[in-house]
Order: sequence, then structure tokens, then C-alpha cells
Amino acid sequence: MLIDDFLWRAALGAGLLAAACGPIGCFVLWRRLAYVGESVAHIGLLGAAVGLLIGINVVIGTAALAIVAALLMARAPDRAIPAGTYVGIIGHIGLALGFVVLATMETVRADLLGYLFGDVLALTATDLVAIAAVSLFVLAATALLWRPLLRAAAGGPIAAAEGKNGTLVQTAFLVLIALLVAFGLKVVGALLIVALLIIPPAAARPFARTPEAMAVLAALAGALAAPLGLVAAYWADAPAGPCIVLAAGAIFAFSAAAARIARVA
Repeated sequence: MLIDDFLWRAALGAGLLAAACGPIGCFVLWRRLAYVGESVAHIGLLGAAVGLLIGINVVIGTAALAIVAALLMARAPDRAIPAGTYVGIIGHIGLALGFVVLATMETVRADLLGYLFGDVLALTATDLVAIAAVSLFVLAATALLWRPLLRAAAGGPIAAAEGKNGTLVQTAFLVLIALLVAFGLKVVGALLIVALLIIPPAAARPFARTPEAMAVLAALAGALAAPLGLVAAYWADAPAGPCIVLAAGAIFAFSAAAARIARVA
């Protein structure tokens, strides 16, 4: 029963998080913003280190610093140095600082791989409730912001005409990514959470005829990757977080192959 409990928590927590990553990840894919998600994830590792250093919950520290980083990235200037370069600088400085801080803390050195690649099998009932709440919030917020996010993804004069509202939508978009990063730290880790933002939408793209259909399919692909990855981890005696990402990659490979066969036929 104990084994069943922690496996169910792992499957449900990872599935909910990956399902929430799918729809928001569609906008990451459409807008070619994978580097932004990666930079926020890198800052998340620093947030975990700061949380441990000052004695607060790691998820709270990660969420707070990831949201601050997202707000800074939303206001990055695009002048002589492109905004994307500023985003990359912020993210990599955060990753380096996170490594340095964690390396100086003797009690967490052994857990460093857990922060980098997750420890989904260690999810508690409290973790599961928190992940469920955040996942549902992100899904609801994505649905509420769907039209403005679509206009921003389309670009052009319509998006430019949004003005201040467009900036607010961009900020909200980055904050949602930051929340997913914070709660994904324990599931797949700081280095792999971006994979759940880009692989399920990429797998859904060949079979979607509308943006809404792609979002639904991406959520389903993400949710399916969780149990498949856990089964693979159990069978191969391998780390669960990376196996979940590999399962998402297998779904993408199957989707790409199926789409190619369908075109040939």
C-alpha cells in the first residue's frame, strides 16, 4: 500500500503539472520563447538555494525568485543589446549563483541532483495538493488570457496596438511560467522543466487544426508522459524525472512519425 501511495502521488503530481505546462507551452512554441522558460528555470535553482539558506520552504523561495526574474525579463530593453540576450544573462547568472550557494551548504550537496533533475517519487500529500492547486490556477489563467495571448503570439500591428495591455499580458504569461517552474522543481528539476513546456506542444502540433485543439492535445500528451515515464523508470531502475521527459520525447517521436506516414498515405 505504501508503494502504491507514493507511485500514485508521483503519477498524479507529474501528470497535473505536465498537463498545465501543455497549453502555456503552446505559446512558448508559437513565440519561440523556449530560452525565456529556460532562463526562468535557471533562476528557480537560485530561488531554491536562497530558500534553504534563509530557512523557508524551497518552493516558496523558488516561486518568489522566479516571479521576480520573470518581471525583470518582461521589462528587458531591446536596444543595442537584444532583449533575448538580457534574458539569457539573467538566467545564467542565476544558475551560476544557485550552484555556488548550494555547493557551500554541506547539508544539501547530496540533494543537488534532486534540484537539477527532480525527485518526483518523494512528493508528499501536501506537495500534491499544492501542485494540483497551481496547475488548476495556471490552466484557468491560460483560458482567461487565451485571446490576448493569441494576439500577442500572432504579432504584427494588432499585437502592437495592445500597448499597455500587451505588456500586462506578457508579464502575466511569464509569471505563469515562473509558477510552473517553481512547482516543477521537485518533479523534473530546474534543468528539465522547460522540456515539459515545449515537447508536448510540439507533439500535438501535427494533429491540431486550431490553437485550442493544440492546447488540449498538448495537455493530454503531457499528462500521458507522466505515467509512461514512471513505468519506464521502474522497469529500467532509472531516475523518474528524466524518464518522464524521455517519455514525452517518445510521444513526440511517435507523433512526428505518424504525421509523416499520414502525409505519405
